[in-house]
Amino acid sequence: MSKFTNLLRKSSSMNMTGGTAGDRSSVYIDTTNSGSGGSSPDTSIINTPFGEAINEKVIEPTEIKLHEKNLNDIKALLNDIIKSCKNYFDRGEQFAKTQVKWSQSFSKDYEKSTTHSSSAQQVYQQQQQQAASVTNENSTSDSNLGFIRALEQFTSSITKTSGFESEWLNSVMEGLIKPIQLLIGAIDDKKQYRKRFDKAVQEYENIIGKIKNQQTQKKIDIIKIYNYEKEKTKLKQNYEIVKNEYINYLTDTENRMHTEFLDLLVLHYESMQLLNGNAYAEYAGIKTYIDSLRTWCLNEQDYFQKESIERDARRVLELQKEEDLKHQPIIDLLVSPPFYLWKQLSEIRKNELFPPPPPPNTPIVVPPPPIHFIPNLVRVFEARGQLSELLIMMVQSDLPNISMTGTFLPNDVVSCEFIEEISNLPSSIPYLKYLFDQSITNIINYHDNYRINTQQGITNLIAEFEYILNIFQGSVEYLPPPFKKASIEIQNGLNKLSPGSKSPPIGCLLFSRVFAPVVARPHQHQLFHVIPSDQALEVLSFLSGMFVNFGTNQSFMGSILGSQQLNESMDAWKPVITTFFDQVKQSDLTEWDSSITLAEVYQQDIPVIQSFIKRHYLVISGSFLNRDREQLSMFTQALGSLEADDPPPTEKQSNSSKHSSSSSTPNQHPSSPTLSPHGSFNLNISSNSGDENLE
Repeated sequence: MSKFTNLLRKSSSMNMTGGTAGDRSSVYIDTTNSGSGGSSPDTSIINTPFGEAINEKVIEPTEIKLHEKNLNDIKALLNDIIKSCKNYFDRGEQFAKTQVKWSQSFSKDYEKSTTHSSSAQQVYQQQQQQAASVTNENSTSDSNLGFIRALEQFTSSITKTSGFESEWLNSVMEGLIKPIQLLIGAIDDKKQYRKRFDKAVQEYENIIGKIKNQQTQKKIDIIKIYNYEKEKTKLKQNYEIVKNEYINYLTDTENRMHTEFLDLLVLHYESMQLLNGNAYAEYAGIKTYIDSLRTWCLNEQDYFQKESIERDARRVLELQKEEDLKHQPIIDLLVSPPFYLWKQLSEIRKNELFPPPPPPNTPIVVPPPPIHFIPNLVRVFEARGQLSELLIMMVQSDLPNISMTGTFLPNDVVSCEFIEEISNLPSSIPYLKYLFDQSITNIINYHDNYRINTQQGITNLIAEFEYILNIFQGSVEYLPPPFKKASIEIQNGLNKLSPGSKSPPIGCLLFSRVFAPVVARPHQHQLFHVIPSDQALEVLSFLSGMFVNFGTNQSFMGSILGSQQLNESMDAWKPVITTFFDQVKQSDLTEWDSSITLAEVYQQDIPVIQSFIKRHYLVISGSFLNRDREQLSMFTQALGSLEADDPPPTEKQSNSSKHSSSSSTPNQHPSSPTLSPHGSFNLNISSNSGDENLE
């Protein structure tokens, strides 16, 4: 056997089938643990005439991959920290500069505020007034001097604090940002080590490939294999050296990240502690000055808030005065005695509700829908506290009729509507609920027990009537003052006109014009929230008639079922009326505070009344012209002040107003069903009012 054959047999790259196995452990870099790196056996074995071909393969150690991943994560974290620190550094540097400029402007701002602010001017005027007192001058100057010193100290402390902030920012730059950049530079050295490692792996893999290629040839060149084996041994040694250097570098760098980064954090928090300690020490030294500045600022703030509130209050008063100047003239004409404008409006309202028949051979013209202004007018009188005056005027004008017939305003439908609307005021509703709530609820819920065509129903109605009167006789203090004063006027007038009457119709106003409408239609006076059934309304209408007859001293006709029982019950309770109104005379007659503000009247009620007046302006102004030219001038000025701010009507609006009468249908007023001729138990009286002399 030749010399080269012996060398080939001993080669670690090929195992001859007929000879002794070579030392494979010296050939494989790591055949027992492929994870440690080097070459590993290839699973695809190639057989040649000289035995198995080389099956080594270089595999990168897992340790290198793990260390590289850790260093990449550390580098990403350090880059994020640098980015955040740089942003903080830039903002902190700008803040420190701005803080210094701000503190240096304190004295200028104080000088400007003491020169131009209203509070400073007021203080300056007070100081001038007290200039004669030396003590006051000294105290004032000391106070100003102390404040100026506080400003100076505050400026100095802010400047020092800004210096602490600048030192802190420098520590962030020098002690955190730059060292971290050095750490990142050390991590970046990995590229050089990785390049050397990749080169060693590539050379080693190339030589293995050359050997394998030569072994698989049909004619093997023993000399080349021999030379390749020598070169492979050298490259293997170089690979091991480069691999170990790379692993050592990765391990050392990762350990360095742990130790040096913790050192940087410790130094960073020490700098932070130094900054906070210096700032606290400076703050502790100027706390007294800060407190004095805070006190001054709070005083200034309170002054400006007070000044703003007073300014707003003055503006509200100015607006209120403007509204008063605009609306009060027309309100004065409405609510001032002798109530001539009210009489005119009442007469026009009556003609609207009951228009006279047109002359013969005259085309019928559909009038525009009526404007129901009575509720708004009642609210105007309530807001001005003039309801009592108007009711007394109504009583005085109708006293002869009350004395003769016992009825109140039998031919004045609009005045009756006005009185009925008084019961809808917030001041009247609680009193009416106090009297009628229980009885009305019983009748509506159990109307079968109060049938007026049965004796039992009449008996139950009388019981409810007496129950209400029992509550009524103890309700003097709850009766609204307008009803008190008007009833006292009726009592005094009847005592003069009919001094010998044992039971004068004192309650004709309260019972027939206030209680009776409420009982007949409780759902229209906020005493019941749903419309009662027809049977319940029939019973309530009968009970309402009982109050009418009781208040006007009338009796039920004999044809009425239970008339004798009804009349006896009313006769038994008549002394209660006299006793009640005697107590009213002795009670408190002071007017209650109105629950309706003038602002609400201006916004909600005056526009409705204004619309009614404008519609009938020619009639009203003609009446004033015939009566008193001075009052006509007052009327036109009052109406003009209302319309001064109204926008001029457009052509489209004027055309639509012309056709509104033909396209609209009159709205039925809630109280209009009662404006019917007077019957036995009907609440309101005759609609045949005629042309009454209202002057």
